[in-house]
Amino acid sequence: MRVVVFSNDVVPGMAMPVAAPGLRAWGLAQGLRAHGHDVTLVVDDRVVARVWRRGVPPATPRGTVVLSPQDLQTYANAHRADALVVTNSNPVRWLDDGLRARLVYDFFAPKVLEFEEKMPTLPPSVARRQREGLVRQKIDGLRRCDAVVVNGAKKLPYVQSWLERAGVPGTPTALATMALPLHPPRRRTEGPVELVVSGYLQPWSRPGAWVEAVLPLLDAGTARLHLMVAHHWGATEVGALPDSLARLAAHPATTQHGTMDFREFRGLLAGCDVSIDVFARNPERELAMVTRSVVALSCGVPVMHVPFTEVSPMIEAYGAGWLVDEDDVEAVGSALGAVVRDRGELVRRQDGAQALAQDLVDAREATRAMSSLLEEVCR
Repeated sequence: MRVVVFSNDVVPGMAMPVAAPGLRAWGLAQGLRAHGHDVTLVVDDRVVARVWRRGVPPATPRGTVVLSPQDLQTYANAHRADALVVTNSNPVRWLDDGLRARLVYDFFAPKVLEFEEKMPTLPPSVARRQREGLVRQKIDGLRRCDAVVVNGAKKLPYVQSWLERAGVPGTPTALATMALPLHPPRRRTEGPVELVVSGYLQPWSRPGAWVEAVLPLLDAGTARLHLMVAHHWGATEVGALPDSLARLAAHPATTQHGTMDFREFRGLLAGCDVSIDVFARNPERELAMVTRSVVALSCGVPVMHVPFTEVSPMIEAYGAGWLVDEDDVEAVGSALGAVVRDRGELVRRQDGAQALAQDLVDAREATRAMSSLLEEVCR
């Protein structure tokens, strides 16, 4: 089957830092290829133009093309694609009834909820108008699609409510968790525990109180921290680090990293012991398949996480980390203290992370139901 997957962001192999949308599209393409499909990954040329600042074009991995979304339908038709997969509704405005491929809507992120977190930073009339446009675009995409893919079970009722709102409640739907090729961990048996905190900052980002639990370990020399946080290229407001992260960044036991390409990033992660991904609750985060946590798990690194996201039940089921409330300093300190005192505790969590990755994140496994769905709707 010929499949075109459209990415709203740059993807690994283009010598640029990547973010969740690009990793999502890339992971789906990797998984569908593993199931024997002929997959082309199309990257939005507007994003490339915005991110790439050099005089020569960026590298494009095999099976990847850079294209204007206005030409997406023409490309899919010319290459006789059986299915066109779009991540969220961004390119739907460029599609019409002339599309001959089956349209598959990847409901990757609750974009309306995400935008609502940003609304207080905008003038009210602008915020209202942009939200209404986003809602119309989402409903139009769902009405036009032949199938829907969802990246987490917790999100299914939310997705179903949107399908009902669009008047298409019976649209075929399949789960496809965050799909990634796995990266072997580099386990350490001695020395300070290596912690890592990574991810893009959003205007509403507020790190949890875990900072207060980490600082004493850094002071005591029983832990070291790798800190890699940055504002995404699409951010409209770029400010300083939150005070709590700035305190960590200034600590002599902290190594602060700039943005890097995906291969380098996973190489860094694979040598760490624990990834900390603890943050404040909001409606969007409650339905988030938090990409940075899944990437850490794909490297066999256990994750300290909050108990309310799509990733939380996965971590709990496999013992692949720790679930702590964002403001529970004592729980964070207790979990990290146990790792410092007992390497066996860390090994057990690492084993859980590797098992989770093999069962749920591995690109072929994560796209198994999606592959079957494509076969069904493209008959």
